[in-house]
Amino acid sequence: MDRDLELLHQKIDFLTEQMVETQRRQRELEELWKDVTPVLTDLFNTAAEELDEISPYFGYEDLIHLVKKMLRNIRSLTVLFEQVEGAQDLVQDLVPLSKEIFDEVLGRLDALERKGYFRFMKATLGVVDDVVARYSEEDIQRLGDGIIAMVDIVKEFARPEMLASLQKAAATVRTVKVDIPARQSTCGLLRQMLDPDVRRLLGAGLGVLQQVAGGLPAPLSIQNENGKNN
Repeated sequence: MDRDLELLHQKIDFLTEQMVETQRRQRELEELWKDVTPVLTDLFNTAAEELDEISPYFGYEDLIHLVKKMLRNIRSLTVLFEQVEGAQDLVQDLVPLSKEIFDEVLGRLDALERKGYFRFMKATLGVVDDVVARYSEEDIQRLGDGIIAMVDIVKEFARPEMLASLQKAAATVRTVKVDIPARQSTCGLLRQMLDPDVRRLLGAGLGVLQQVAGGLPAPLSIQNENGKNN
């Protein structure tokens, strides 16, 4: 009998504690509701005012349609969010690398500045400005054509066989010792013309001169005469 009474008292004490705890939580919820009610009221009024402004352009059916569309494309949205997260991770990985590249570029630019590249470019731009100011487009075009022709000539002389010939000729000229007399008679020149080597050299020189002359434009007077004859 005493055991049963003890158990009954324990249950009554437990129920009493639960009632006290329930009343305490209820009071806390009432106090929280009193604090939250003004905030919710202001939020509701603000939302009502904002929705009232867009009510001509937006209705509840539009909201329902939007929700349905989002639910239908939930997988696509999930993939999009995953791509955004991946892009964010990529940006975080690239930030240190981009800083290193930026520092490297700054170092290269500083080295170019110390070597004088930028001063050279500034002076070059000044020369280009003077050329543009002084010469017309036709002059610059003719200058470009002339430069191309000069480059072609240099390219022609840069051929291995041509360079070898020039080097051989220069070496020959350095080794040849010619005594130039103070006076040379006509008979002496004629006797030198009898030398086969001299005749061969003169023949080669005349042949080169003929080829060069054949490639030159005719003089203006001859062109005029040909025009008159035609």
